Amino acid sequence: MSKWFGQTFRKLHKLYVSPQWAQHQGARFDAVEYADSLEAAAIDCLELYCKDHHGTCYYPCSLGLPHPRNILDELLPELKKRDIRLIAYFSVCFDNYALGVHPEWRMVNHLGDPYKLRPFYMASICSPYTDFALQQLDELAANYEVDGFWLDIIPLARDVQQDLWMIAPHPIPDYSLYAQKAFEAAAGEPLPVNPTAEEADRIFEFMTGQVDDFLNQAYAVIRGYLPDAVITYNAAGAPGDPIDSADLISIEGHAPEYVRQSFNARWAKTRDKPFEILTAGALPRQALGGGWNGFDQKPTAFLGVENAIALAHGGSMVFGQAPFADGASDPAQFAGLAEVFQPVREIEPWLTEAPGFSDIGLVMAPKPRTASKRWGVALDGAEAFHDAMIDRHLQYDIIQLDRDLSPYQLVVLPDQAALSDAELETLRDYVRGGGALLASGCSSLWDENGRRRADFGLTDVFGLSYQREAGADFVYLRLGADELAADVTALPILIDEVALQVAPTSAQVLYDFVLPESRRTEATTILWGDAAPDESKRLPGILHNQFGDGTCTYIAAPLRTKGMPNVWVKRLMGALAANLVEQPVLSTNASAGVELVLNQQTGRIVVHLINRYRGSVDQPSFQDNGITLRDIRIELDLSRMAIDTVSRVYIAPDIALDFETNGEKLQTTLPELALHAVLVFE
Repeated sequence: MSKWFGQTFRKLHKLYVSPQWAQHQGARFDAVEYADSLEAAAIDCLELYCKDHHGTCYYPCSLGLPHPRNILDELLPELKKRDIRLIAYFSVCFDNYALGVHPEWRMVNHLGDPYKLRPFYMASICSPYTDFALQQLDELAANYEVDGFWLDIIPLARDVQQDLWMIAPHPIPDYSLYAQKAFEAAAGEPLPVNPTAEEADRIFEFMTGQVDDFLNQAYAVIRGYLPDAVITYNAAGAPGDPIDSADLISIEGHAPEYVRQSFNARWAKTRDKPFEILTAGALPRQALGGGWNGFDQKPTAFLGVENAIALAHGGSMVFGQAPFADGASDPAQFAGLAEVFQPVREIEPWLTEAPGFSDIGLVMAPKPRTASKRWGVALDGAEAFHDAMIDRHLQYDIIQLDRDLSPYQLVVLPDQAALSDAELETLRDYVRGGGALLASGCSSLWDENGRRRADFGLTDVFGLSYQREAGADFVYLRLGADELAADVTALPILIDEVALQVAPTSAQVLYDFVLPESRRTEATTILWGDAAPDESKRLPGILHNQFGDGTCTYIAAPLRTKGMPNVWVKRLMGALAANLVEQPVLSTNASAGVELVLNQQTGRIVVHLINRYRGSVDQPSFQDNGITLRDIRIELDLSRMAIDTVSRVYIAPDIALDFETNGEKLQTTLPELALHAVLVFE
């Protein structure tokens, strides 16, 4: 059903939004001209707005707010002539027309105040609005043979900050009359106004079930007419998605947060579904929806870096493109897109069916439905280690604990608070069998249902016992004068997190945390700084334990990498991981701003190199003098790869490179890297 999506790499998300107040609605839309522009830009799939947040429908519909032009009917046949696939975008719970006519359908709090995200109200999934939306979908699927459906604004996550995940929140509780009645019918008790923590868990599970029911009804409606249609929704398969029922993984991620985009792609890469990372085509402005409906398209270099990140992991970076409300599009937008997409056609043979090869498994095991208060902790912990390891050019997968861990030299367990007994046993077996585990923070203190354990679930593997949170807002770590200090720093490292107080049972304490002289208060500040370390107040900080034939290194604090205050913490995390990989499959002299991704295809090895400096807002990267890197050395350990010999090395599609072999090691040098290079060994 969705296989074609994973074999196409040139996709556009067309945000044609033309509300009633706009001048000359649709007057300048020309389907032939638009389709020709897509074809010239080498686009092979279009995600087209068929119903927007205002409630405007761009196809004939017996319900909703009609647009003067039938955009879908005019454009679809032109796309089919050019072999361009079409996925119909449909806004679900943002619909200002329907929620204006029927304010009782809105999601509200217990005072009746409607939930609103900037100009848009959100529909209650328990209200008759769902029947309204399902009929609109029915008429769309019945009359247009599209290739798929993209459902937006599905209320999914609990207590989410919008940040850059853009996963739609489900405020708890929704106190619309319909939600109250539905909850009482299901639970046998009224919907609480000020729910306890346990009640909030039950409410979230109930509301998630309502969303799940709606999605299943939508799938049935669509597949009743189009059984092979690809169906996805915004944030489908994202770490915070409590349902994960779509055919595709669809996650937003926006420049200049390239490391976040890479995290999205690495997460999606191992989930056994095709995936897309969606990004606004225009320069981001939060007041305008993050650039989704802007006309000032990003410089081509920015688009190129974003695109390369998704391609390197076997997915698609889908760019937003905003026509004017009258239906016209700026030709310069397509000229920029052509610069990005046309070269992709030449390297597509090296993108498909190319799984990664990694030394490290970075565990991200969120439980967004059963332990919904803990999924954000799991996300933050995993993303921090991703940020640290990507700069060290370590090769790693972001994994859940539903796979064989034996291929990995190291497994990183970064503050994964909620783990099941089965997941604990998977980790135990891995370490007992000779694996190396690097764990941090609250990992395993909760079970998969969000219930607090009396001690770490992995207390035997860690070789220590949980006592309490340390009585300080932050701690200091000093590495002394050993090899780790030489790799990181001999300076005191301030870890600005609440550490855990642990008691070693069998673990050896490698480094202590030192508590500050006082808590962080205005009365105890040293000018604007923090209290100095009190050497008499020490706690075990980094510990090492032998378990079976393997080892565990544990850090007794959550670790974060965001921003300049955490640069030493970030270096520490990368060094700890690198030191635990005894035989890296890939080594390089590339700088930290280059992302390297190692993949395998049948009979060949593929290495992607991405120059993220080209997308830096602080560099003249979109000018002719953008940063080009030179003489990047790559060394591969062929004994680790599923390939016997290498007879040639080249930059795809066909630029030969010299190489040397020394036993099982192969070395080559990339003369220069402008933005993206696909290095092939076969």
